[in-house]
Amino acid sequence: MDSRIILPLDHVQWDQARDIMRRTEGLVWGYKIRRSVLDRGLTVIPDIKRHGRVMLDFKLYDIPSAMTESLTLHLTADANITTVHCTSGYDPAAHGLTKDHIAGVTILTSMGREDFKRYYRGENPQQMVAQMAAEAVSRYAYLVCSATDLESIQALDIKKICPGIRPSWYQEDDDQHRTATPADAIRQGADLLVIGRPLLGADDIAGALERTNAEIEQALTLRTAVEY
Repeated sequence: MDSRIILPLDHVQWDQARDIMRRTEGLVWGYKIRRSVLDRGLTVIPDIKRHGRVMLDFKLYDIPSAMTESLTLHLTADANITTVHCTSGYDPAAHGLTKDHIAGVTILTSMGREDFKRYYRGENPQQMVAQMAAEAVSRYAYLVCSATDLESIQALDIKKICPGIRPSWYQEDDDQHRTATPADAIRQGADLLVIGRPLLGADDIAGALERTNAEIEQALTLRTAVEY
């Protein structure tokens, strides 16, 4: 079974990250990384890839030349996915890059409705994400969005990565506002799921991953049955 889970190690120091990767190898699609690269540089990527794939999550937003420089470094270092903000308007093809490993980030799952209204001057996050996604299809291989925004973009030919995923067995409150269970996200068309706190905070992370992977696998089976 190829897991659909991306385990975020953004705030984890390198020694701890290596320990987590050793304990979760084979149970995740890969690892979302930021701090380890900031601490030790892009040379950590080959070490990480011994355990799983790498998603570099810097959510780039800058002038095109600066973004091209950063993306070239990330892709040359062999990151499987690297992220940019959709609202940057960055088009890789216009700057000599392919879209294959680039993900466009839409609206952060930590942003509640009031913050959305304040910063985006709108009432409907789903409508805004649909607009971003329509442009992202030709620019990026992946789209990062809340599972609550998937319904209007299911038909778009782009891989969908959903953060803010909370397994049904996880009951803690945190700073994520627009969340969904793994099963709900998969049913709505998600391809990869970013699941952090519920797994990283578990007493038995391998057991929690096996339990969550089983929930995802069941949802995928049901989704396939509906499609056919």
